[in-house]
Amino acid sequence: MPAKQLILPQSVQKRVQKLPKRIQKRLPNAFILLQQNPIAGGKLRGQLEEYYKYRLGDYRIIYTFDIKTSTLKVVNIEHRQGVYK
Repeated sequence: MPAKQLILPQSVQKRVQKLPKRIQKRLPNAFILLQQNPIAGGKLRGQLEEYYKYRLGDYRIIYTFDIKTSTLKVVNIEHRQGVYK
């Protein structure tokens, strides 16, 4: 089920500006892919089981997907070493 809406909060938009340019260039295509297939990245486990992840090189896009409203909300984009903390 494709996502009808992509939410990118202001805090995530600020974080995107601080990412390396090579990652910034890849984000639009990653968002398109995630909207087409919101569960492409895989579900997290444990305390983070309500979230999904999508791998973008050494960076991770952490997001939620609400099936009822078909809404994908990006909650974090960060290097893999610190993203799950």
